[in-house]
Amino acid sequence: ADIDLDVVHGFLSTEAYWCRGVPRAVLEKAIAHSLCFSAFVANQQVGFARVVTDRATYAYLCDVFVLPDARG
Repeated sequence: ADIDLDVVHGFLSTEAYWCRGVPRAVLEKAIAHSLCFSAFVANQQVGFARVVTDRATYAYLCDVFVLPDARG
């Protein structure tokens, strides 16, 4: 509920080399079926990460980013 999908899709679809051009609907489905983490500064989303997992023994960390203005 705390994911700003405009920010996440905006970054991943235009800046992330691993999923450039990903359709918003595909990303929405991926998020719905993953364990997601968001970073916020002053109520603005500045980072994101998603974990694909069986919630028992396996997890794959992906789609990790921090917006350039929030890095450092």
